[in-house]
Amino acid sequence: MPLYSISANVIEENEKNKTNSSSFIKKICHQLHEHSGIWYMLSSSLIFSCFMFALKLIPADMFDIMIVRFLIPSIIYGIFAILYKHYDIFNTNGQPIACVLNIFTSSASNLLYLGAFYFLPLSDLNTIKYTYIVWAAILSVIFLKDRFKIVNIISLFLTCIGLIFATKPHFFIKILTHIFNPSSTIVSNTTISTMTTTIATAATTSPYYYLGIGMASISALFKAVQIIARKQLIKTKLPYSVMNFHFSISALFFSIIYSIIRRFWQPGPYPWKWMGTAGVIIGFLQLLTNTFMSKAIKRENVQLITILSSLDIVYAVILQYIFFRQTKSWLFYIGALLIVSSAIILSIDRYLTNKQQRKNDKNKEINNNI
Repeated sequence: MPLYSISANVIEENEKNKTNSSSFIKKICHQLHEHSGIWYMLSSSLIFSCFMFALKLIPADMFDIMIVRFLIPSIIYGIFAILYKHYDIFNTNGQPIACVLNIFTSSASNLLYLGAFYFLPLSDLNTIKYTYIVWAAILSVIFLKDRFKIVNIISLFLTCIGLIFATKPHFFIKILTHIFNPSSTIVSNTTISTMTTTIATAATTSPYYYLGIGMASISALFKAVQIIARKQLIKTKLPYSVMNFHFSISALFFSIIYSIIRRFWQPGPYPWKWMGTAGVIIGFLQLLTNTFMSKAIKRENVQLITILSSLDIVYAVILQYIFFRQTKSWLFYIGALLIVSSAIILSIDRYLTNKQQRKNDKNKEINNNI
């Protein structure tokens, strides 16, 4: 066989391999771009967990840091909404009650979340926070007249059981012990002692831990109410930038008030150094998180984004182990799994309902055209 023909074959083979390799890379890039919403959501969740966890490592009061954290988005959203878009920030679009509820509940939810962080590990806090999805579904039945389904009952049941497991209340352990071993109080006391030693650390026996659980639970309920209020405001086309400005400026106001009041019983200077460094960094990271979240919602199904937000719990567990070598009991993981499962059930049901609704609307449109 002539040499030039071999060279031609080799060249053709190389060109073919390059083409296949190039098409494979393009295919991967296309898939990554097509599901970029997932990567935005994963990044948003990771950044949020990291800067929230960092608040525990900063030697300054969290609410002092939050003053700068809320000041930065207040300025940026204010400039964008008022100067750039020329929105009327005082216009409620005929929904004054929904607007007030959105401002109050969004601020209260975030500040209670921070308050609970004083007393709870981030993993426990994020687990309780994630129950807002179930509470929002229940509240939408009451206020938005959504149809009550069997999945609402199942999700509520799983959430309540998950909360009991994740927070490990001692009275629950005692009840279980008396149910399964009612005849022997000596054995039951030994069992309680063994179980509490294995399941809970010393921190969970503190009344402050249960105070944190209460604050986190109220925060989740407020967040659920905020979602209902936002749904009403979205229907009236109230811009997101205006709603975010309302939240940021009100949270800034409440943070300053708390910071001033706290100094009456805990006098001390403001940590200007940490406020000017950590506060600014966290403020801009929060804006980045919000941006990534908005991009994720635009690119992916909302129900999928809701499920992915449960990774806040996973990130928190990992960070706690890396920095504090803190591990969680098996009951916590069961409880967290039950809570996440309840959210997944609701998300799937909502997705199927929306899909069926779109199909019915399309059939109606076809019939009207005929």
